Amino acid sequence: MMIRKISSGLGSSAPAQRWRKGGLLGLSLVALTVGLIPLNPAPASARKNAYDRCAAELLDRQLPPETVALACSGALRPEELSQCVEEIDSRTDILAEDALNRCQQVRRPLELATCVVDISDRRDESEAPLILDFCRRSLLPTQFSRCVVGLQNQIDLVTSQAMSVCIDTRDRVDSPLPNFIPGREPPAPTRPSPNLPST
Repeated sequence: MMIRKISSGLGSSAPAQRWRKGGLLGLSLVALTVGLIPLNPAPASARKNAYDRCAAELLDRQLPPETVALACSGALRPEELSQCVEEIDSRTDILAEDALNRCQQVRRPLELATCVVDISDRRDESEAPLILDFCRRSLLPTQFSRCVVGLQNQIDLVTSQAMSVCIDTRDRVDSPLPNFIPGREPPAPTRPSPNLPST
């Protein structure tokens, strides 16, 4: 009862009505403005689409615009392509043009970049093209680079030797046959001879 009397008393005066209308309008504008501001604004890089980001990152590597346009438009995952080039170009002695060429030829460009960077670390600059080619040829570039680095940590091998050993998987099998000898073809399965009637 008390609350009703007070509110009805305020409602009857003209200044109170003006205040109430102005106050409600002001609150509505504040609520509308707050609703338009995102709570966690995304960084500028996240707002770019994948092709935009690819083109921007490759242009930053001083690659020609025509080359960038063709590379980004033809990539299945353009942001991974540009990231591959950026990693290799910034962390090794390999030129951006060569990195782009190889990053376009693999299905796992980010793994290629990891492979090249890991093996190139503390290696001779002249070995860079060979490292790039071996990592491109490997089906599992990250595992390949672990093999190369691991062997070189324990055995006195030059990089080319370690890469040749790690990429050669001809004799590797998951579950060899009991009579399997590495380097030889497994014996052909024997078929039982047919039972011929005795004469």
